[in-house]
Amino acid sequence: MANEHDSRYKKLFSHPSSVKKLMLSFIDEPWVKELDYSSLEKLDKSFVTDEFINKESDIIYRIKFREQDIFIYLLIEFQSSVDRFMSLRMLRYITEFYEYIVSAKKVKKLPAVFPVMLYNGEKRWTASEQLGNLIERTIPDKYIPEFSFYKIAENEFSNNLLAGIRNIISAVFYLENSRIENLEDEIDQIVLMIREEKPEEIRLFRLWIKNYFNGEDTDATDKIAGRIREIEEVKDMLSSSLKKRDKMQFKLGLEKGIEKGLEKGIEKGLEKGIEKSKAEIARNMILKGIDADTVAEITGLSMGEILKLQKGK
Repeated sequence: MANEHDSRYKKLFSHPSSVKKLMLSFIDEPWVKELDYSSLEKLDKSFVTDEFINKESDIIYRIKFREQDIFIYLLIEFQSSVDRFMSLRMLRYITEFYEYIVSAKKVKKLPAVFPVMLYNGEKRWTASEQLGNLIERTIPDKYIPEFSFYKIAENEFSNNLLAGIRNIISAVFYLENSRIENLEDEIDQIVLMIREEKPEEIRLFRLWIKNYFNGEDTDATDKIAGRIREIEEVKDMLSSSLKKRDKMQFKLGLEKGIEKGLEKGIEKGLEKGIEKSKAEIARNMILKGIDADTVAEITGLSMGEILKLQKGK
């Protein structure tokens, strides 16, 4: 079961949009809102050693914070029992990550890493998130290492709270916290939670659902899958329609722009042609010795323009 959870959650959080929703909806830290989520980038195996990346259900992202690179280290914990020394485990993974950075390139300072643990177990999480709480204070505190991680325990969120958040991550937590036998009664609520999501996110949630039920053939699974597919199809249709509409509006705008441009061009051309004709008539009149006042009266040109023509004859 842990391996199934591992695969399912790794796929879900391999998408930057899912990590963004997790951070903004379930982490109560003001600075998290200042992160530049457009720069969110999942690190691949070219950056992290195979040994490190494969030994835990962990995902590492790089992101900009106030124009500096920081890292988000997400550990997904599926153990049925609570690991009392989780803070030590998290610290070890981060120090290994730092060791890799030091060995891979020259750095003056190590980048900041925000450690997040997502707990999926049934038991209440009771272990301390602070390493210092696990160490005897028999020597001065300045020699006691301090380290904390951020805990997200799915079973600490009520379904009422999750229903109000309304995104695919809250829907995943809602499903995980619900009893399988009651799922049929929860279908409308789950659909409501994801209906405003983008088509690609709804598709991602549908794949997560498929893996979650692992091929179980029940009325509830069929109904949820069917309703989600309906939303997905409607979203795709709307997206397609909007793209067509935008293209049509662009085309119409372009056509109108061209028409206006042509009209202005013709208008300017005529004006230039008329001005040129007036100048030619005035020049001929001047060559025939007709006085400037008469030329100005007949052609409508100013005395200044006529004087220029007289000088250039």
